[in-house]
Amino acid sequence: MNEEDVYTGNSKYFFTKDDIEGVDILEQEWRTIFEEFSNVFEDEGTLNCASPNPPYLSAPNVWKNVYFYNFMWKYHKNVQQYPKTYKILKKISFLTFAEVTILEPNSDILPHIGETNTTIRGHLGLSIPGKLPEAGIEVNGEARSWEDGKVILFSDAHRHRVWNHTSNRRMVLVFDIIKKEYQNKALWYCAQSLSTLVVKGIDSRIPIIKKLPKLMQWGFHYFFSACWYIYLPLQRRVTWLP
Repeated sequence: MNEEDVYTGNSKYFFTKDDIEGVDILEQEWRTIFEEFSNVFEDEGTLNCASPNPPYLSAPNVWKNVYFYNFMWKYHKNVQQYPKTYKILKKISFLTFAEVTILEPNSDILPHIGETNTTIRGHLGLSIPGKLPEAGIEVNGEARSWEDGKVILFSDAHRHRVWNHTSNRRMVLVFDIIKKEYQNKALWYCAQSLSTLVVKGIDSRIPIIKKLPKLMQWGFHYFFSACWYIYLPLQRRVTWLP
């Protein structure tokens, strides 16, 4: 989906732990993940913060990410640097996206949408400096607070925003799990999502794709989707793929 799109489906804004498997594992192991990332507060230089996040969503350098998976595409450097977290993530079936993300003090992530409605997105609180109204997440006008060691589940196909108006960093583990009804086509949906990121990246640097006729835009998207669909299984980077 593009930022101009409006999701009109019937997906709930927020979900419960009964809607998806694997959440209990993360809540049980949250302190292990936090301790492995405790260096974030001491030495930013150890972070591999390369991120495809659109620059217009936040001020420079306030939204930092350590990726493990991005729609099945695995980040080997971070897996090697944070093996305990990676070991926990491997226990979760149909996990397609995972990152530890930092939001600096007095910062906002502007309203935006995700690339697909086929997943449930989760935020596991690792270091939460405050609750509403100082810090939180809002999905279509409905706001929630984070809590250390607890998961918030929501649909990022809906427009949502995040803020941290405290004087300390906020750290969460962000993850996506494919909804049960889409798991038989998980590879194709991930390929489409990665294609969307590629198209967004190209257009942010050379604003030409959105100016093309819709049929040509669709052609670009389908071409990149097909490339990712072929590549993802070849890389053998996702443990639960057949």
